Amino acid sequence: MVLTAAALSNPWADAIVSFDAGLGGSPGYDTPSVVLGPPERQTGEGTASPSVVSPFSPAWMPDEVVSIGLGGWLVVSFDQPITDDPDNAWGIDLIVFGNAGFSDMAYPAGVCGGLFGGDGGTVLLSQDGQTWTEVPGLDADGPWPTIGWLDAGPYDTQPGTVGMNPTRPVNPALDVTSVSGLDHESLLEQYAGSAGGAGIDLGALGLTAIRFVQIAVPDDALLAVEIDAIVDAGPNPDPSGDGVIGVDDLLIVIAAWDSSNPMGDVDHDGLVGVNDLLIVLEAWQ
Repeated sequence: MVLTAAALSNPWADAIVSFDAGLGGSPGYDTPSVVLGPPERQTGEGTASPSVVSPFSPAWMPDEVVSIGLGGWLVVSFDQPITDDPDNAWGIDLIVFGNAGFSDMAYPAGVCGGLFGGDGGTVLLSQDGQTWTEVPGLDADGPWPTIGWLDAGPYDTQPGTVGMNPTRPVNPALDVTSVSGLDHESLLEQYAGSAGGAGIDLGALGLTAIRFVQIAVPDDALLAVEIDAIVDAGPNPDPSGDGVIGVDDLLIVIAAWDSSNPMGDVDHDGLVGVNDLLIVLEAWQ
């Protein structure tokens, strides 16, 4: 599949198909359109406690996440099909972002403790919006907590300058228990450029392409689920994370040239080179 510049620069869900808030969701967190677009990098703007989004400070505002209560659901669609691509990092094709976080065992240093806010939620996928395939063993609102910036501390009030890559998944071999006790800097190394989220490999489900994603909460669930974004895990020509493909993105690719640095590895093939440069230039704004 040959991706156009528009497709490369818009890996986010494009439309809300249906939404039912269910029972017991967080009051006021009932605007499903907040999941359209990239995962949040900043949270709490306009309040007394603004912060970067980090594993210790997840998105929490009503205009940042939607809450789905018991028996509720959210269905989104993508204009461009999400396809099974073995060349994606670890074969992951789709990433769902919730608002889970890690407790801080040495506040405010940012030392990983247990996961909080991992509230579950079932993910179902469809090509036609009628026939659905459930993703087994995956929590929509769970690991991995979102990281907004490479160059910001866990509770900084001002944004960084280099965004983590929301189209790059966390290595699925990584386990939450294995990061317990790590400080923020060491955790960034484990994320290896990824912004986090729950990754899904379509091929492992026997699917070649999908256009619809449903997040559903069972009637007998214990907790409501919060969702931030749903993202195509294909190439991302915006390694700077500023929403504009331009000089900053080009400089990141050049600085990482001929290395495996994930910040410049736009096509996720493990090596920064000509193809990464061409993807950025194709999507140049």
